[in-house]
Amino acid sequence: MPLNELFWTGQLVYINDIFLPIVIGVLIFVPALVVVFIFGFARHYRIWKMGQPDDRSGDLWKRLVTALSVAVTNWRIIRRRELYPGIMHGLIFGGAAVLALGKLIRLFSYLTGISNPPQVVFLYASWASEVGGVLLIIGGLMAVVRRYVVRPKRLDNKPEDSLVYIWLFLIVLTGFMIKGYRIAASDTPATDWAKWSPVGYLISHLFPVFIDQAKNEILVWHRALFHSLPAFVLLGYVWLNRSRLQHIFLSPLNIFFRSLEPKGMLKPIDFEATERFGAARIEDFTWKHLMDLDACTRCGRCQDACPAFFSGKALNPKKVVLDLKEHLYDVFPVPLRMKPAGQRQDMISEVVTDAVIWDCTTCRACMEACPVFIEHVDKIVDMRRNLSMDSIRLPEEVQGTLKSLGTRGHPFRGTTSTRTTWSEGLDVPVLAESGGTDVLYWIGCTAALEDRNMKVPRAVVRILREVGINFAVLGAEEACCGDPARRLGDEYLYKTICESNIEIFKARDVKKILTSCPHCYNTFRHEYPQFGGKFEVVHHAQLISELIAGGRITPGILDGVKITYHDSCYLGRYNDIYREPRTILKAISRTGCIELSRSRENSFCCGGGGGHMWMEEDPGKRINIRRVEEISRAKVDIVATACPYCLTMFEDGIKAKGIEETLRVKDLSELVAESMDKKPPETG
Repeated sequence: MPLNELFWTGQLVYINDIFLPIVIGVLIFVPALVVVFIFGFARHYRIWKMGQPDDRSGDLWKRLVTALSVAVTNWRIIRRRELYPGIMHGLIFGGAAVLALGKLIRLFSYLTGISNPPQVVFLYASWASEVGGVLLIIGGLMAVVRRYVVRPKRLDNKPEDSLVYIWLFLIVLTGFMIKGYRIAASDTPATDWAKWSPVGYLISHLFPVFIDQAKNEILVWHRALFHSLPAFVLLGYVWLNRSRLQHIFLSPLNIFFRSLEPKGMLKPIDFEATERFGAARIEDFTWKHLMDLDACTRCGRCQDACPAFFSGKALNPKKVVLDLKEHLYDVFPVPLRMKPAGQRQDMISEVVTDAVIWDCTTCRACMEACPVFIEHVDKIVDMRRNLSMDSIRLPEEVQGTLKSLGTRGHPFRGTTSTRTTWSEGLDVPVLAESGGTDVLYWIGCTAALEDRNMKVPRAVVRILREVGINFAVLGAEEACCGDPARRLGDEYLYKTICESNIEIFKARDVKKILTSCPHCYNTFRHEYPQFGGKFEVVHHAQLISELIAGGRITPGILDGVKITYHDSCYLGRYNDIYREPRTILKAISRTGCIELSRSRENSFCCGGGGGHMWMEEDPGKRINIRRVEEISRAKVDIVATACPYCLTMFEDGIKAKGIEETLRVKDLSELVAESMDKKPPETG
């Protein structure tokens, strides 16, 4: 059976000459590779199973669609305006996929016969293989340039990385060389080769024109040994050596099992069923958190996004994940067995230090930046839980904050203000006295007890009265929402506070809660339902934006000032509220919102979250100072906020920089109330 149709040779080569190496490959190499894959994956699986239970089932279609879309399009990279690495990954992934598809179709041709399926299928398969190989080489060269020529600081190189690049390049190159060798032996017109195998045709000029039957047979075996065997060896190496190339499989798997719960929700602890609180040992993490460690690609995007790392603190989220991964494989070496506790490093203090754990502001920037949905914050909070409730190893100021929360119902240790100080002279209705209300306005600890922030609820009350909304406050009955306790790791204190508040809400028949604090908003909306407290929750930025859009408020214009908006972490990244604050600024300023270089989901933290509002900080490493410097460079007059933490942190930062005369910070509600004084008088 002549094989001219596949551009093989002008001489007779029988199917057995090709079939024998294919059979050997199918019967030996492929089964061996399958065994290696099963062994490698089984090792990962058994290690993951050492973690704690975590239900990541449900909505399989949504999981599958997201996993495929993220893996194929790399949209989590491209959306951060990282065009070069996005194109690079796209070329590598797309090229590899097209190349593999072409190879599989041509392999199928050997087993089914040359003319069945139709010849044209295999012609296109040949062309697709060439295109895929070229794309793969271009993407690979872009990766080499990125890692070895213009390497960002966040990227680290290991010897194995260089080996993989060289290995993959040689495999693709030998594929083209073998095709060129086959073309050189063919009597098919050159124009056909240039059309269906352009790269192979160019390479064919490097080989002699004449070839005999014996050389044909050598070619077949040469192809198997020179090209196919190294490819099989590489795949085996990837799975037996914990190669970074495993992320090709592990990253989509990790994306598939990402959390579908609200982004701002931490998991509660079942105190009756748990002997050890939080994570003190690697196996205390959930199986998904252990999968996270395996799925990390070492890209360093979490490191670049982290405000603590940017400010010079000890925390580096990339290093946390990689250190935990090394510790995981130290505790569970091959053959799989667990090291006794006395023979392993202490995960907290030796692998991840206390300073690193307490540096986190829980801003979630690392998780937003991660292209494979690794859950950094949850791991850090789990380690904080162990330090807070098991080891009782906390910074002194954290101990004081938690003590104040437990005894006084708020985290401000030295304040002499009360829950009603802010409302003096306003005659604000108290729910216990009014008997009922449409909206409970939850003031929050910072707005009620911190002098500068007291102006915010006063402005909100003015707006509520302007539009005639029936509201009331809890007054002396109000306590902390519990967010600081939970983020500082004291889950038991949080649970106590939460259940007490839910009891009050239900006793007062509360249906809708308005809050000015994103931390309270996030806690009420996403975490109180875990304990049976389901309420409608609205942030004042949402309410004011709705009132303006509906024509119930017609604010005036604040002329002569340039205003920017700082996206707070818990309103923005946690709850995707980006449009409403900008709608408000557009309504009250002729210039609208002047965007900062880092805004929306890429916004920089103010430094107050995760309990840091009440923690002592190194003056040279304060996150709020870094953010104030960014804002100052934007040449604006006012930075608008929608969070009491941000307001306080920026007030301190502006004073520390000595720029009170050129930059002010105000809450959105204050700006709206101020603009209402600018309205022209109504004409009758």
